[in-house]
Amino acid sequence: MSTNATKRKFNTLLQGLGPPSPNNVDDTPAHDPGTTASPGSIARASGVDLELLQKRRRLGFPDSTAPKLGKRANLSATISSIISRRPQSQDSSKSSNAPPARYAPTDRGDLLKRLGTFQEITDWTPKPERVNEVEWAKRGWVCHGKETVRCLLCHRELVVKLNRKDVDGKEISVLVASEIEEALVDKYADLIVNSHQDECLWRKRGCDDSILRLSLTNAKVTLAALRERYDELLSREAFLPYEFNLRLPDDLNLDSVLSQLPSGFFTKPPPAKEAKPQPHRVALALALMGWQGLNNPRIGAVPNSASCHTCLRRLGLWMFKSKEVADNGDIIVPAPMGFLDPSREHRFFCPWSNPETQRQGHSQSRSGQDLPGWKVLVQTLTNEAHLRSVYEGRSPARHRTQRSMGAPTTPQRPGTAASINTPIATPGSVAESIPDNAEDDDKDRDAKDKERWARLKRVKSLFDTKGSRKLRQSISKSISRPGTAHSTKSSGEAKDS
Repeated sequence: MSTNATKRKFNTLLQGLGPPSPNNVDDTPAHDPGTTASPGSIARASGVDLELLQKRRRLGFPDSTAPKLGKRANLSATISSIISRRPQSQDSSKSSNAPPARYAPTDRGDLLKRLGTFQEITDWTPKPERVNEVEWAKRGWVCHGKETVRCLLCHRELVVKLNRKDVDGKEISVLVASEIEEALVDKYADLIVNSHQDECLWRKRGCDDSILRLSLTNAKVTLAALRERYDELLSREAFLPYEFNLRLPDDLNLDSVLSQLPSGFFTKPPPAKEAKPQPHRVALALALMGWQGLNNPRIGAVPNSASCHTCLRRLGLWMFKSKEVADNGDIIVPAPMGFLDPSREHRFFCPWSNPETQRQGHSQSRSGQDLPGWKVLVQTLTNEAHLRSVYEGRSPARHRTQRSMGAPTTPQRPGTAASINTPIATPGSVAESIPDNAEDDDKDRDAKDKERWARLKRVKSLFDTKGSRKLRQSISKSISRPGTAHSTKSSGEAKDS
């Protein structure tokens, strides 16, 4: 037994000193840098296969029937590579879907997206005017956590805290001296620019102050946007508050706006669903103030909410609608909120309600005061209605309002002397007064046309020169006498003769 054992050991040593088998060389996989299998695991698997091959040789089995070396190593390496590559591919797909950060200081849409990150009150509390969310967003910062901002380009982060501190895990306000608060505001106002890296483009230039303005000069585009907001709110008619739940500005007259809209405003294009013949006054009022339906990117349209797409303010419509109203109009169960003020519900920087944000040359009134966006919209509708009436050869809209034939009323207050002595209008008297009013309107229109033409002639005379007058006179003569179009030389020779 000892002799056989010695022979086996000697044979094993000889096989170890010999050259490796060709199958081992061919079948051993090359190291793939993309795999994550450790060298130790591959070496252990190769050692097990080598011991199996040596045992087969000792027992006298031919090498041709031996299993190929490295098969287990290949299998383990393949499994490990699949497991390791799967999260990498998922991460790469996520990174490819995410839009790359870009530097676009003139893009209004990008600015609104950055402002949208500051709308959660749990992450960002109100700040002074010089360091509010608008100033941070104009320099490329976004809200990246609790009172934390981050630059999208240089990825710098900064914690913004003025007069608040954490006590037992809760954030409370701290009374500080006005000098200290002003110093903190000055410091953060400087950090808005200087916290960026030296090579960051947002450090060199931010967004212009006028980028938040509403462009309401194009009447066609303005009317189309107003109709779109109106349709979105009309689809939420069941949740819209009643008209008596609204607190509209004193200088907003819905009847005047309705008379100034084009005749096919509510029907061209036709609405998505069959609407009532009378326009919805609440939906129109909210659309005039810049509100429209709220759309969630994941669940789609939210039926009971509205939003402003400029300041990204969200509004729960159900909070302002009376829960139960009697047939005579008395409120039985009031709304959770007392009333809805569409102008005050906007955020402080929104141009729909902030005249300073909407400051521009054409948006100023005659007194020089700045106008908010909704007033500019109403003024645009008024101007468009006047131009439309002039082009169509009709009197302005305020002269075309007709009284109701079923319930005639007088303009005086009841109980006054004028109202007592004034006879009640009848359909016959109204019909007799219509031609007189039409004649008066024609006379007024003719007088205004004459005055307008006189002004145009006076303005035109300022730009006339002697050469232009002579040229115009010669052209008019040649047009009026087409049969005598002779040269000046021939006419002079005829005079001499």
